[in-house]
Amino acid sequence: MIETSMLQVLIALSQNENISKAAEELNVTQSAVSQALKNLESKVGFSVVTRQGKSVNLTESGMRLAKVAKQYFKRIEETIEQIHLDNHDIKGRLHVGSLYGLGKTWLSSRMLGFLSQYPELEVRLSMDFPETIIKKFEQHEIDCLIMPEHLVPAFAEKLDLHTEHTTLVFSEKFNITNKTELKDILNIPIIFYENNDPNFYRWCREKFGVMPRNVKPRLVVNSFGQMLQAVNGGLGVAVVPTHVLQRSNMKSNLKTVGKEFEIFSNKVSFAFHADEAQSYKIKELYKYLHEAAKDL
Repeated sequence: MIETSMLQVLIALSQNENISKAAEELNVTQSAVSQALKNLESKVGFSVVTRQGKSVNLTESGMRLAKVAKQYFKRIEETIEQIHLDNHDIKGRLHVGSLYGLGKTWLSSRMLGFLSQYPELEVRLSMDFPETIIKKFEQHEIDCLIMPEHLVPAFAEKLDLHTEHTTLVFSEKFNITNKTELKDILNIPIIFYENNDPNFYRWCREKFGVMPRNVKPRLVVNSFGQMLQAVNGGLGVAVVPTHVLQRSNMKSNLKTVGKEFEIFSNKVSFAFHADEAQSYKIKELYKYLHEAAKDL
């Protein structure tokens, strides 16, 4: 009977053509590789390699056998993977929490795509203010969070999902260029996402090196989409995530000063409870969203 270890040696040699490299790849000694070859040839009744100094070349028969061996191991790996999928078929419920902005502009549509792959899974997506979502997460009412890294609770496990940038957005009504100074921008009506809008102040600090004081926004609205509508209507300027702007149907009407006025804002994290680290549902959702985040 041919042992799988003999076939593994044959495959390693087909890829390396060198006994020492094959031994290193398989984490065995060179003598073990040589002995496996000798035993394999004894079992099959023909030569599988020819030796030329330190090089080892597979004979035509050896190459045919190596090809079948590769297919054999590939089939085993595919079968094992399928068994894992069968045993971890995603069913039941999954409660996901996020903030309004990211939830409405990106996450909700991606969750629909994820659900289409797992028709027996029931998903609840909650979008709210950070303190509300985090409290529900702490009480285990929510299974996982998609939110800025700096808001993720210290006790949670987290994985990087996306790096977010923000930029200043304005309409044709305002003549803003890369020469425009902060004092000139502050003379234009400002639209905030929330009181003391952190995106706006971070952008000012990164672009101009100062944190303006006593900024009185013309409008405060807890929706990036409505912020863009207000900007499009000429009500003022705003700082918004670049992915929100790129996905807006108003994108062609709005203006920015280009890449030089974009700044790193934060990382978006995928967070979950430590005791859910091995959850197949959690792993599959992260894998799906991580891939989907490439188009942000």
